[in-house]
Amino acid sequence: MEWTDKLATGISTIDSQHKELFKRINNLATAIKQHRCNAEIEGTIQFLDDYARIHFSEEEKHMRDSKYAGLEEQHEDHKKYLAMLAELKEQAALMRVQGGSYYLSATTNQAVVDWIVDHIMKLDMKYGAFLKSRKSPE
Repeated sequence: MEWTDKLATGISTIDSQHKELFKRINNLATAIKQHRCNAEIEGTIQFLDDYARIHFSEEEKHMRDSKYAGLEEQHEDHKKYLAMLAELKEQAALMRVQGGSYYLSATTNQAVVDWIVDHIMKLDMKYGAFLKSRKSPE
């Protein structure tokens, strides 16, 4: 996955957080290809957990402050992502005991890529368009 300026919301902190997410997911994909999942998966899942809590809070604050009508849809999608992430964390705990980091790495990568495509490229882009429309002369 590659970040492009077409994905920018116009809020530098949110956009830089999205860029970091893309970087981390690409690192995990590279680790999968190079068969070094063990070294990456735990740190990636921890990053995703930390990222989600900080990023979602900041993103929703921006949306509240700008009186964005799509905030509830965003919040619900964020909750779905956190539930998916909680499931991945449970699987990671089992994998540490049973082995199998390749499967977990591939599952994590696919789940996050699917979420990025569905969330950032759809919902966050709506928010970006909303912000840009407010800056445009009427």
